[in-house]
Amino acid sequence: MNLIFDFDGTITAKDTIFQLAQSAISLQTQRSPNDNNNNDNNPPLQTKWDDIVQAYTDQHAAYAESFSPPKHERCTPAQELAYLASLKDTENASLDRVDRSGLFGGLTSEDLFRMGRESVEKGDVVVRDGFAEMVKLARDKGWRVGVISVNWSAAFIQGVLHPLGDDIPIITNCISSDGTIHGPEGFNGGVRLTTSRDKANVLGELLAKEELQLLHSSSSSGSPTTVYFGDSTTDMECLLKHYGIVIAADAQSSSLLQTLERVGVSVPHVGSVQDNDDGGGGANIAWARDFREVLESRVLERIEKGTTKQ
Repeated sequence: MNLIFDFDGTITAKDTIFQLAQSAISLQTQRSPNDNNNNDNNPPLQTKWDDIVQAYTDQHAAYAESFSPPKHERCTPAQELAYLASLKDTENASLDRVDRSGLFGGLTSEDLFRMGRESVEKGDVVVRDGFAEMVKLARDKGWRVGVISVNWSAAFIQGVLHPLGDDIPIITNCISSDGTIHGPEGFNGGVRLTTSRDKANVLGELLAKEELQLLHSSSSSGSPTTVYFGDSTTDMECLLKHYGIVIAADAQSSSLLQTLERVGVSVPHVGSVQDNDDGGGGANIAWARDFREVLESRVLERIEKGTTKQ
């Protein structure tokens, strides 16, 4: 069985892009304090970052407002997935602004790894309760574990997950030494990962590579089951294509759960999922507050045995 995890807001308690940016600003300021003095020609990095965030917020809101059909008329998964896939240009425009800002210029993979590790040590990044135990369970049972993320830095994620070992495959974007953000090597045609469609493409490619490996293995016994964990709408396509578990500390405030409900997908709590139950919405998705609840529900063991409906 495969356990595939989103990173930001799923493995971690909240999105880490802000922390990644703040760590970069802090390190750049330490190394070149004079470059961050306020002047009209070259504003400090914090000002540039604030402008990037505001521009993204404004552009995203304007695009969402202009998209047809509007949100309240999108009532099927296909309609919502089409909207999410169409966000590619908006997301790339924001990454282009980050590239031009010089926010990550000159930072090495070692710098980014250390930033991730120190963010956990300082408590600025918190890994959700039960995740370490879930990874251990997967290893004990021989399940494969992987991470697919639209985060900007694989090295930063590696730093965060370092206490769990270095054998977890992480497929996400990377930051070059010139400070530009690139897509992952060997996946999605090297194009940046920014949307729900991108993540679904990568997951499909990852599973295809695994199946190819199994074909050459004497222990091959068919395609393994995949369970995907996510927290946001960028995870929606992956969740709908496989067994899915939405991680949400509060169901009422989860935009993903609200979106799934709007398009007709019922998502029960893992504690109430019964054998051969698809939640009543035609999809194999449940939700949990954290990984501890997933473990206590034993839903993964039921999925592995095939007693939860596919």
